Amino acid sequence: MIVTDSRSASVTHRADGDVRWRTLARRGMLFSECEAVDHLALDAGGTLASRPDDGTDLVWYVLAGGGEFEAAGEPPRALAADDMALIPAGAAMRFNCAEPTALLVLTTVPERVSRRLPRRAPCM
Repeated sequence: MIVTDSRSASVTHRADGDVRWRTLARRGMLFSECEAVDHLALDAGGTLASRPDDGTDLVWYVLAGGGEFEAAGEPPRALAADDMALIPAGAAMRFNCAEPTALLVLTTVPERVSRRLPRRAPCM
């Protein structure tokens, strides 16, 4: 089992502000349809955008800080600590940070894919 923590980021992206990204778990380490569990730290003014072509469902859970969540065709919504956004596969969404923000991002395969997978159980 691989164990890591969120204290130091493994990747820094510089686009619309800094995004420090640390992968806490990846597929193959988990017995679930979870692709990844990531910890992100974004600077004030930073932006996180979904990738509609990835074919995965996302959960963006705000651990600290906050900003504005934008979904196509909907008015922007404020997200703060303990708020969460569910993003279905294929959706284009953005989160714009108003302040330094920490997020937990869960990436999963969509239900249309997971229902075709064989039943699995953890091996001990």
